[in-house]
Amino acid sequence: MAAQPPQQNAIKKQLSDAVGATYGHIQEPGSGSMLSFGSYDLQLCSSTPWFDNWRDAFLHVLPASDHEYLNHCLACVFVVASNNGDPLGTFTALANQQVTQQQQFPNKLPRWFCQGILHYYVLLHDMVDGDQTRADSIYQNMKSTFGVQICHLLQVNSRSINTAGSIKTAQPDPWSQFLLKPSQSTDEVDGESLPITDGSPSFPSRLSEMTQDQNQTTHLTDSLYDNMEESGSSGITSSSSVDQFSHPLASPTTPPSRDTPSPDSDPTAAASGYQGDYRTSNASHYKWHERTSKTHGQCLTPSDLDRLRIFMHEFVVRALVPWVERQMKMLSEQVTSRKAIHRSFFSATKKWFGNKPQGPVPSSQNTTVVYTKDAPELQLRRLGDLAFLFQMYDFAYHTYHTAKKDFNNDQAWLHFAGALEMASLSLFLQGPNTQKQYPHHYMETAISTYLAYSRNPQYATRATLTSTEALKKKGMFNDAAMQFLKMTSEDSDLTSALFLEQAAHCFLALKTPMVRKYSFHMILAGHRFNKAGQRKHSLRAYTQALQIYKARHWSIAEDHIHFTIGRQSFNLKHLEKAAASFKHLLVQESKQPTSQQAAFLREYLFVYKQLLSQEDRDNSTYGQLPELPLPIIDSNATKVLLTSGKRQKEPGSRKTLASGVGFDSHAEDMAKWENLEERILSVVGRPGKSSPPLFTNSTDNQASPVAFVGEAITVEVQVENPLHVMLVLSEVTLLWTFLPAIQGSDPPQVISNEITTNVKKSLADEIIQTSVVKEVIVQGIQNEHIQLTMTPRQPGQLRVVGLAYNLGTSSLAQNSAGLQTDSNTGITNQVVKPSYTSSVVVRGKQKLEPRGPRLNKTKEDRTQKHYGPDRRLDLLVQEEMPILEVSFLDFPESLLCGEVQCIEVEFTNKGKSPLHGLRVTSSHPRFFTFGLFPNGTNTTSTAPQQPQPPTAKYPFVYQMRAPHCGAIGPSLTSTVSTSIIGGSGYQPSADVLNIPLSDCQEGQLMPGQEVKLPMWIRGDDIGGVHEVDFLFYYEPVKSLSTVKHRVVHHQAVLNTVESLSVRTTVVRPAASNGSSNGQELNSCIFACELENLSQVQVQRPHVQELQVTQVSCVSPHWTLLSLGAKNNSGVRLGSRETLQLVMKGLKQDQKTETIGNLVFSEVAFDRDQVNTSCSPCSDFYWRSWLRHQALTGSDCGNSDFPSPPGFGSGSNNPGAMRGKSIMSSSMISTDATPGSGTLESAVYLKLTLVFLWKAWAVQESGQMRIVVGQHHVHINRLNTVAMSYPVPASMSSLTSSSSGAAWAAKNTRPALKFIRRDSNSKADDSFGGTAGANSLDPEISTKLVSYSFSHAHQRSHPFDKGLCLVPVTLTLQNHSGKEVTVMVDTGKSPESFVSNPGTVVASPDSQSQQGLGVTGSTVPSMRWVGLTQASLTLEKGQSSTLSLRAGMTRPGTYNVNCLSIFVTFSSDQSQMILQRHSTPSIVTLVDSSASS
Repeated sequence: MAAQPPQQNAIKKQLSDAVGATYGHIQEPGSGSMLSFGSYDLQLCSSTPWFDNWRDAFLHVLPASDHEYLNHCLACVFVVASNNGDPLGTFTALANQQVTQQQQFPNKLPRWFCQGILHYYVLLHDMVDGDQTRADSIYQNMKSTFGVQICHLLQVNSRSINTAGSIKTAQPDPWSQFLLKPSQSTDEVDGESLPITDGSPSFPSRLSEMTQDQNQTTHLTDSLYDNMEESGSSGITSSSSVDQFSHPLASPTTPPSRDTPSPDSDPTAAASGYQGDYRTSNASHYKWHERTSKTHGQCLTPSDLDRLRIFMHEFVVRALVPWVERQMKMLSEQVTSRKAIHRSFFSATKKWFGNKPQGPVPSSQNTTVVYTKDAPELQLRRLGDLAFLFQMYDFAYHTYHTAKKDFNNDQAWLHFAGALEMASLSLFLQGPNTQKQYPHHYMETAISTYLAYSRNPQYATRATLTSTEALKKKGMFNDAAMQFLKMTSEDSDLTSALFLEQAAHCFLALKTPMVRKYSFHMILAGHRFNKAGQRKHSLRAYTQALQIYKARHWSIAEDHIHFTIGRQSFNLKHLEKAAASFKHLLVQESKQPTSQQAAFLREYLFVYKQLLSQEDRDNSTYGQLPELPLPIIDSNATKVLLTSGKRQKEPGSRKTLASGVGFDSHAEDMAKWENLEERILSVVGRPGKSSPPLFTNSTDNQASPVAFVGEAITVEVQVENPLHVMLVLSEVTLLWTFLPAIQGSDPPQVISNEITTNVKKSLADEIIQTSVVKEVIVQGIQNEHIQLTMTPRQPGQLRVVGLAYNLGTSSLAQNSAGLQTDSNTGITNQVVKPSYTSSVVVRGKQKLEPRGPRLNKTKEDRTQKHYGPDRRLDLLVQEEMPILEVSFLDFPESLLCGEVQCIEVEFTNKGKSPLHGLRVTSSHPRFFTFGLFPNGTNTTSTAPQQPQPPTAKYPFVYQMRAPHCGAIGPSLTSTVSTSIIGGSGYQPSADVLNIPLSDCQEGQLMPGQEVKLPMWIRGDDIGGVHEVDFLFYYEPVKSLSTVKHRVVHHQAVLNTVESLSVRTTVVRPAASNGSSNGQELNSCIFACELENLSQVQVQRPHVQELQVTQVSCVSPHWTLLSLGAKNNSGVRLGSRETLQLVMKGLKQDQKTETIGNLVFSEVAFDRDQVNTSCSPCSDFYWRSWLRHQALTGSDCGNSDFPSPPGFGSGSNNPGAMRGKSIMSSSMISTDATPGSGTLESAVYLKLTLVFLWKAWAVQESGQMRIVVGQHHVHINRLNTVAMSYPVPASMSSLTSSSSGAAWAAKNTRPALKFIRRDSNSKADDSFGGTAGANSLDPEISTKLVSYSFSHAHQRSHPFDKGLCLVPVTLTLQNHSGKEVTVMVDTGKSPESFVSNPGTVVASPDSQSQQGLGVTGSTVPSMRWVGLTQASLTLEKGQSSTLSLRAGMTRPGTYNVNCLSIFVTFSSDQSQMILQRHSTPSIVTLVDSSASS
């Protein structure tokens, strides 16, 4: 009693404790029920007990005010023990003290309803220790003194403490429902609850008389005012006798207050509370767990409990209710009697003078009018409150309604707002019994008045609490939300947080839920909860809001929520949830600035480090690495390389290792290697597929890659940094599982390197040696490729499962860069001090799970997302295999076009088992040769075999002839016999060359053995950069695995610079008479134009001077002759110079020509002469010829060409080149053999000129070197221009080459040819036996047979004696490869026959006078004498002579070429082909007669 109101800090703490104490498991996020709101599925709690508890606590701690009487006490119960020495005196003293306190200290607690409150006297009697007779006597005296209705004898403790202790069955605690926690209130006494003595320092062990020496102050407190107010004593004291025992209702001893009166004072002074003040000690919390752990009421029997219920019933029914009825009647009479006088007299002056209040005005009442205690307006308010307390809501409503008008008129705003509030609440509590609408505008006005005029936010808050409950009950959730939001302010974070949360729930309870408003206000509530120190509720609010913002593309808001959840979870020691929240900030591409992303990353690393430490202590995931969110790993971009990768040439080293295949190889490159490998397999005849060395997302990964013991496996992992902050990965390694292939009954155990104990780590390294990358720095928004290797040590099944690494934000280089050394003092200065998290690293992993291509075969695959297997990371490790290492010595980086160099190739077996069957193929077979020339031939030629000179040795390029050979003459001829190639002797595959290991035992390269072979390379005829691919194939001698062959890849990049260009035209010589005997008919003239294309350039490679040292002709029919004397100085060309060179070709005699022989005829312009029939000159010739055939797509130029040496399918000589020629069967037909007899041989020459040269080349460094090379000019027909540049002779004749030819030109459609035919022409094969003449090319049909005249050039004859007869020998030569019939008609000249513009065919009886292009004769006519028409048959290549006589009648100059030669090659003699021969044959006749 008489305590001061609690302080604000204590109230705030009590309210905060009330909210914090109600956070239990039911409020955990995710524990509520799932509700659907449109497209949102939210998990919500069904109730908010923390708000209910706060509301109850708030209403209890709300201080009493004079403007209302709801919290004022109506009665006072006085309790005295029956063993008291003077019970009646004590009752009287207590009653007097209450009256004194009410009159002298009206502002101290408790507040009293009126002056004459109800006094109720209770005599408490202990049934065990008390005297029942004395108790009854005292009770009778009490009734006679105070009255029967207000006295009661309460008998308790019918069971002794010893009896209670002997009962083994646990008895229920009758006081448990009334014993509240320190934060709860029991101060309010109504008709349904008992006053609880809580917080008293002690409870007497026995009921005894109180003495002054043993007096201790006891306090009757309300737990709502714990640590806030000091309560009065109940008047019950304890004795310190020896036989005291712990009473069940006793409380632990609390330290007495500093203001507790001394024992010498009046025994009732403590109860009166005059000197009492609010105590700030934690008395109510002192040993609370001891107080609540005891069981109370063990001495109470069921009869005692019934007596307690009877006591409460009698108190209410016999005392309290009659007293209230009397008070209501009295107040009603007073209001009625004094209302009229008060209004008439005081209303006029009250506004001007007011009523002077008695005593001090409370600071909480900020009104313009102060009423006296007996003012009729307050009496009316008392009446309404009394009716409201006893549920007379209709009467209370009318009373409040009347009072609010008076208060409004008097501008007593505090009283006015209170009346409005209670009137609205009274009408609402009437429920459906009233017909009036709920006046929610009353509450709005009351709240506004509390805030604006009265400055009482506490009462405005109370009005809001009651109003919102009423509005929610009425379904007016939007109005309730607005009232909650109206009461949010900066004054109280806890109140604002609760109101924001309630407003959010109101938005969600609308008929059309406002989900986003709910989430927004939940975030605001979470923020205010955090400011109020309620971290659990803040976490809960943010978690609820995240359900709406998650995956809705509100990235900034979602980041804020995740960050706040992470912070709150970490503060609450929920490390796992904190790490998960911070992880969400790092996974997706963030829109946060760089500094914020860095903060997120540091927070995550720090929290995750704490989580890992906690898990290590718990040993829950011992040895297992956690999964990290950064960096992002694209599993499908993972590449697996089964070789050692690409190798670069070391600077300054002569050796160039085979480059191999690297991770930068594209799908086109892999397809190219696969084609080369399949080409070799088709030639070898070994079934099976190629074995790709690189597995990527674009390869077929359905089968597991095959690796071998002791060979490194390289895995490239692509990591992506989605943040703008640098990531540092350290100690990066691959995680794998291995199932060894162990023979036995026991199944093998799976071995993994994820468990990082020392023993298991050493065991794992013995099985699979795994590399570790010390540090990888991934810059912001960048990708990095990490290459890691593994080397298996035993066979089995190896599976790469993930990547392990340490994740951090600072590198070792950066940490060392933070230290700078002063050059003057040498002292190291710390420039940047790292933060506490800059050095935090977390060890974790990420899984590698590549996904195969999406399936699209079945309907289910097309409708659903099904993916095929991808086994690129599931490797099969097999037994050891031989390992071939290929290296090149002095491999050039640049060459001149046509330049030939000799390098050395080194083959080394790095494995532990032998190998054999070494072969090689290339994308450019023309680029290289191993110079392997056969020691003998297997042809059927009858020509004597000449011993072949040995191949040039490294580093020499060409094989030279003997020194004496150059002095024989201007031309030297050598014959090379080759195999005859039929159409079935070719395979449509690229060149595959055997590499004989002649120095090895049984052709096997043993482990550790090394073999060196020379290889010649030639620069391409086209200048530029060329990529030349080499594929070396070999087989193990003994293989225990399924792989039966292996390959080595090498790609050479070569730059070619232009050097020499050759243009050649071939014509037949003019027919002449004399002593040639017709040899000019079997000859031709080569007009060659040579140009040095190189230009002198500074600091760039160029050719300063070029010398043509030798020209060779390669043909089965033609040999080359020089037209001049031997010139040992050579043919020299300076830069950009052009030179004309003329040579003569002579066709071999048909008798001496051998079928299947190639003739190499050489014209040397230097003292040294190269043997072009040997390697490498002949090899490059053949490769150039094959390329020419592929580019032109011609099949008629091969009729007399045999296969190149060693390219025949029948060559079995071990020293021969065993590769097959790349020529399709369409290139070699049955008519293309030397005996088939085609007509085209009349104009087709089928020869190749090989120009050998040497040049003085200036390198980039300025040094000069002498290089040699060769160019090839392939000539197919007469009167055409042939070039050394490898382009088709005519763009219109381009056709697609064989698909197997690596040097084939691009596929192009041949141009259409339109040939005009006469109506009587026969559509027959132009190459067949009965074809019409119209189907032949005129360039061929008119040159099938050539002829010449042999006669005297000048002759004297006496014309006076008669006609001069000149004998003429006509020589006819059949140039075609077929038998023809020739008709000689001397009766008519060629000018007398018609030549249709579209044909050159003419019959002998044609009468047209149009000339055939023969120069018109200007000499006197002549006549043939004797034979006028002759017919003869010429075999293929046959020549014949015919004797004729020409008669002239007078002297002069005559052209004897005035006869017509007709040719036919069919049995049909009706059509003859006139042969063209426009060269005149002149004879001069001189008249020697006497008359002249």
